[in-house]
Amino acid sequence: MRILSRESSAEPGKWRTERAEYQRGMMDTVNDPAVETITIMSSARIGKTEILNNIIGYFIDQDPCPILMVQPTLDSAQHWSKDQFAPMVRDTPCIENKVAESKTRDESNTILHKSFPGGLIYITGANSPIGLRRSTIRVLLLDEVDAYPPSAGVEGDPVKLAKKRTVTFWNRKIIQTSTPTIKGISRIEAAWEESDQRLFHVPCTACGMFIVLHWGQLKFDKSDLSQVYYECEHCHAHLLEKDKFTMIREGRWIPTLPERGSMLAFTSTNSTPRGPHGEQW
Repeated sequence: MRILSRESSAEPGKWRTERAEYQRGMMDTVNDPAVETITIMSSARIGKTEILNNIIGYFIDQDPCPILMVQPTLDSAQHWSKDQFAPMVRDTPCIENKVAESKTRDESNTILHKSFPGGLIYITGANSPIGLRRSTIRVLLLDEVDAYPPSAGVEGDPVKLAKKRTVTFWNRKIIQTSTPTIKGISRIEAAWEESDQRLFHVPCTACGMFIVLHWGQLKFDKSDLSQVYYECEHCHAHLLEKDKFTMIREGRWIPTLPERGSMLAFTSTNSTPRGPHGEQW
């Protein structure tokens, strides 16, 4: 059972997926042996890094193996290790005694290198070529890839360098996340284009039809501009904030291109890349 730490959560305590039901599908696909690559392209603050933290905790506890976590920079990698990973280990009973505390003189357990029974986790930045090529790993986690530098030193694209570390594992998992940046150069957009392009469909609480939420359907009440509602494109019902929890709880991820079954991607319609001047595409 994952426990959210007070250092990294506004609501510390037991993790409850039902608070953000759309996260369930993102995490469950990690256990699908047919899935190799999982891409999450989303708006900010939907819990992308916490999803990666949960995935790491799962592998430490249930399926130990070599893992690589890549943050945009070496500095952000150290912050993630100290501010998120260490508190998660401390507060989550099922992994608390499996990961040793960091020790300056113990090379197997430092801020950027943690060992546990049956596996280990390397933590590095996308700007560190040494960290990207020094190990063979089965599970690769790439956080906020659109913030990565174009090249890790002189060695080329950090995403490609990191993926090479997984080639010897038939059951490898590659999970990449990011809020998209500029259309045409966004790494997460390119990964999305190669995937099955899943969208989150939610039921209208009035007519029951499943819909994908679009900004264009969010409207203001003309008699009271402080009131906002979502207009169902099927029955034109006015859906309010109180309807949101039910809609999300009963939502489902549906792939646009299901034939790409080994390369899954999750996105919302409000997380598309922007043009060079910030315009929405």
